[in-house]
Amino acid sequence: MTINHDALVDEIHTLHADLASWLGTPDSADALERFIAQTHPDFSMVNVDGGVVRRESLCEGLRSAGHAAPGLTIDIVDLEVLHTSAESAVARFKEIHHTPHGPTARLTTALLLPAPAARNGLLWRTVHETPTTP
Repeated sequence: MTINHDALVDEIHTLHADLASWLGTPDSADALERFIAQTHPDFSMVNVDGGVVRRESLCEGLRSAGHAAPGLTIDIVDLEVLHTSAESAVARFKEIHHTPHGPTARLTTALLLPAPAARNGLLWRTVHETPTTP
């Protein structure tokens, strides 16, 4: 059975809402825990600076970054589902991060894997971010 398209799109939006909540809103520890719970144990990402960040380092960094970007919101636009199967899904989308200092953006490609017990039945396995214009 192929990964559900709507669940995939919902997961992308929900994960980024959790991230924005944790970084932008006081007292949002539950958002961080939801975010972390959605990452695969072998999660890694290539960040906008070209560095590879493993799950453990990402979690440590996020734990110390609560409310580091007051007022942050993240819009997901130009979302394309590039692949879905029973084993995986790949999506590409633009993240536009809005702060009081103005917007920044990144083009993100993500691989998600099925996980029946996870929210939307998916876990994030890897992400690759590239800086772009908002």
